Amino acid sequence: MLNWILHRLKGDKLIWLAIFLIAMFSLLAVYTGAGAPVLAARASTEYYLIKHALLLGGGFVIMFVVSFFDYRIFAKISNVLLYLAIPVLVYTLIMGQAKNDAVRWIYIFGQSFQPSDLGKVALVIYLAKMLTQKQEVIKDFQQGFLPSIFWILLICGLIAPADLSTAALLFVTSLLVMFIAGVELKYIGGLIAIGLLAFLLLANTAERGKIWKGRYNEWVASLTDPNHDPGYQVEQARGAMASGGIIGKGAGKSSQRNWLPASTSDMIYPIIIEEYGTIGGIIVLGLYVFLLFRVVGIVIMSKTFGAILAAGLAFLVVLQAMANMAVAVGIFPVTGLPLPMLSMGGTSILFTGFSLGIILSVSKNALKDQGNNKNNKGGKRASEGDVSLAAT
Repeated sequence: MLNWILHRLKGDKLIWLAIFLIAMFSLLAVYTGAGAPVLAARASTEYYLIKHALLLGGGFVIMFVVSFFDYRIFAKISNVLLYLAIPVLVYTLIMGQAKNDAVRWIYIFGQSFQPSDLGKVALVIYLAKMLTQKQEVIKDFQQGFLPSIFWILLICGLIAPADLSTAALLFVTSLLVMFIAGVELKYIGGLIAIGLLAFLLLANTAERGKIWKGRYNEWVASLTDPNHDPGYQVEQARGAMASGGIIGKGAGKSSQRNWLPASTSDMIYPIIIEEYGTIGGIIVLGLYVFLLFRVVGIVIMSKTFGAILAAGLAFLVVLQAMANMAVAVGIFPVTGLPLPMLSMGGTSILFTGFSLGIILSVSKNALKDQGNNKNNKGGKRASEGDVSLAAT
């Protein structure tokens, strides 16, 4: 049975294993951590478990199906994805529905949908294609650098007013994608300066600017003044992690789940540490780091478009995971970013599954190419035959 399953899983089997283990942590943590949401909604913990299991299953189905495709097909539809994302993001800014004091969602057939998840994946795929096409002029400011700036600033700018943390994550990911593609560091530095100026402008003009400033000031105060009240959510998260100790209280024995807001979504990591201890927290962190290291190996073996694409999508997933965990332990101010494939959610899980499916597709082709060309030492990356396809 196991061999039958492994035979049908495409791409790097160790990436599949890491994602499966993350999903197992997710199911346990959502089921045993559904305290505060249950009290608020008066639903059963089984309701949250079944709902989350269905969403995780959907994410795995998407990942499985996408891994069968040749990743180069996404170069051909990258324009469609980007041009679809732009009007949806504009619509969300104007007509979006508020949830948790943020207007980030629209409703389709009664189901909430977060367009920023589409926007960030679409931008990374489009950038990977564009930067692959421009490899011969990648060091040139006008031809290799400028064309990317417009799309980065447009998509991040549409996301930022309602979801600064996602916009910042996407902006940093875009910078890393450009670095991987070979863009000059001095140009990337200039883009960082533009991003900082845009952030300052939004912080002083956007409706949520006061919220951002408040979170930042609370975070700084909590770091510099041990007597400062860090806020209810942060205080409860710290209490959960402190009570977990090294080995944790055990599955289902969390007490803070009844008081910690977002205990199954944004703040699921403190519940994991409370129940499974520092050891459990390190294991979860290690799974995301392991995922990134496996993708690094794929990048080394892949052709130009596949390498840039896999790196960009991996950065999206892993950087988001690191940001979520950094918030939980107090290193970052509160962001509202979920833990990929672990936090309870909808579109986040589905688009993460889509991203991981593309990464697995890249790894499938890289392993195949390496097997077909044993004389290519170490699976050296080459761009021949890749740029032309990405340009279509």
